[in-house]
Amino acid sequence: MKTRTAACAVLLALTAALAACSSSDSTNADPAACKAALTAEFKKAAAAGDKATPGDRPAACDGLDDKTTQRLATEVLSEQVDDTLKGLETATP
Repeated sequence: MKTRTAACAVLLALTAALAACSSSDSTNADPAACKAALTAEFKKAAAAGDKATPGDRPAACDGLDDKTTQRLATEVLSEQVDDTLKGLETATP
């Protein structure tokens, strides 16, 4: 139950980060830096558990269009959930 609550809080934090507006200048945008920032945001929210609060769109994602940022966030979420589930599988006797 606690894990489910923490997962929901993490999803809310990422959703809030994605809801912020992006700038239209994509010349300096770096998708790899954005993905790294989203991963850090996810890990921070996961560590906070059910006390996680919605964050802002990472500055590293400025300049990327919303569709690209959402794709990167989906990748981060999928990777992190997969890693967590694998960790749970190996921890179960």
